[in-house]
Parts: sequence; C-alpha cells; structure tokens
Amino acid sequence: MKDLQKAILFMLFSTLAFAIMNGVVKYLSEFSAFQLVFFRSIGSLIITMIYLNYKKISILGNKRWLLIARGVFGSISLLLFFLSLKYLPVGTAVTLRYLSPIFAAVFAVIWLRERIKPLQWLFF
Repeated sequence: MKDLQKAILFMLFSTLAFAIMNGVVKYLSEFSAFQLVFFRSIGSLIITMIYLNYKKISILGNKRWLLIARGVFGSISLLLFFLSLKYLPVGTAVTLRYLSPIFAAVFAVIWLRERIKPLQWLFF
C-alpha cells in the first residue's frame, strides 16, 4: 500500500511540474522556441548525465541509432509543442498534445493492422 501512495504522490508532483513548465513556456513566449528547447534540454542533460554516471550506464546505449532517432524526434516534438504554446492558449495546446495516443491507435489499426479491443476505445 505504501508503494501505491508513493506512486500517486509522484504522479501528482509530475502533473504539477508539467503544468508549471507549460505556464513558464507560455510566459516566456517572447523568447524563441529554439532557445526554450535548448535550455530545457540542458537541464534534462545534466540530470540524465548524473543518473547515468551514478548507475554506471553507458551514455551511448546499446542501440545507438534508436537513441539518436528518439532524440531527434523528441526534440522536434518539444519544439513544435513550445511553438504551439506560443500561438495557442495553454489549454488548447496541451489538449492537442495529449491526443497523440488516439492518433497512434488509429494509425496502428490502419498501417499495422493491429486490433484494438472495444474496452480500449472506451478509455480513449
């Protein structure tokens, strides 16, 4: 039970942190989205490097090309999200961002011929 309470606390803290980040990015809209992505990425890099060094995990990973692809697509995603915060209200931009699981499911049905159970559609 204690682990469940800890997990809930972490999720609430994460939600609060993302809400604050969205508000700060909207507040700093006079800065370029590229600058905002750069400085957010520097913070993430420092935290990640400390963690990887502490756990003795290779910085290059096991599948380098997947790691590079994830970095490129993640950077593009963050840049486009920060641009959307610049031009749209925060609520609209965040709502559009969290529509991605629905699009992923639809594309998986169309392109990968995956089956999605009716109960899963209910949760979307």
